[in-house]
Amino acid sequence: MPRFHKRHWFYFFGIVYVLMDFHFLNGPISKTFEKFQKEESLSPAELAIREGIVATANAHPIYNLELERRTNQYCIKNGINQSKISKSRIDEIRALCLNNLIIDKLIWFHSYHTPSKLNDEQINESLIKFRKGFESSKEYERAALTQGFSVQRLDEFIENQSMQRVWIERVIAKYIEVTDEEIYVRYQKDRATFLNPDRFKVQQIFFTILDKDYSDLQNKINEVYRLAINGEDFNQLVKNYSEDPNSKKSFGDLGWLTKNRIPKIFYNKIYQLKKGQISEPFKTKIGWHIIRLLDRKEQSVVPLNMVREEIVATIEAEKREAAIKALINYIRRKAKIRYTENWK
Repeated sequence: MPRFHKRHWFYFFGIVYVLMDFHFLNGPISKTFEKFQKEESLSPAELAIREGIVATANAHPIYNLELERRTNQYCIKNGINQSKISKSRIDEIRALCLNNLIIDKLIWFHSYHTPSKLNDEQINESLIKFRKGFESSKEYERAALTQGFSVQRLDEFIENQSMQRVWIERVIAKYIEVTDEEIYVRYQKDRATFLNPDRFKVQQIFFTILDKDYSDLQNKINEVYRLAINGEDFNQLVKNYSEDPNSKKSFGDLGWLTKNRIPKIFYNKIYQLKKGQISEPFKTKIGWHIIRLLDRKEQSVVPLNMVREEIVATIEAEKREAAIKALINYIRRKAKIRYTENWK
């Protein structure tokens, strides 16, 4: 008769226990198996609801907690009190935020699988730039905890965001280049916006009307005007009689003036003058003026070389916006996006 070793007895009692657990005791093994069978029988939609998943993008889940956080951030940023708006409006906001989360997830997905490496300097620069928005390290830590992150986790998030931006720039780089031909065409098209208006360099003698006897003021103004047109040194007249402390320091020189910077009556008086000519005294809301036209420059087009960088920046910004929009549309079309019933 063969001998039973200890391990044989162990196997025997183990089998007996499993059979007893399944058929008579309804023990832990049986319950675990039943739980496993129950989970296997759940539909993907039921599993998603149980786990709090509102959508998936390329099989990567987006959780209701993320959607709630993004919705709250949107409302705070736009000054919206959720308790005072309708459910339909809240659903619209949630839909918008969910769409943005899906885009974020897709960009993360593609940047993760085709990563753009950042060196230590770039990582530190992105963290410093982000942390500048906080007064102190403690405030930064509190902000992280408020969002449910540790400081380390938030730093990793910022680094990841930087990698995604680098990935986007790498993908769209060839689509945002600006050619010389495009610059010239835009310069010609927007020529009217690159005009230098008529400009006038003016010197004035100013008289305030506050707390003045009208008759005495008129006599003084007329006397100064008579001295000016009879060849008295205008600089000296400004020094002796002008009551504008700011322009008086520069002998009444107001610098270069354009039509949109001065009152209409002031512009009309200047426009009628020839270089070196002195105007008759005239009144505006702030006082009386006697002006002399020092110089004038006619309307002219700003040379292309002076506005080239401005044109390049404008065209590049337009191309970047269009390229990012096209990229997002492309990765959305290629993605497998699923929504669950509990996203609203």
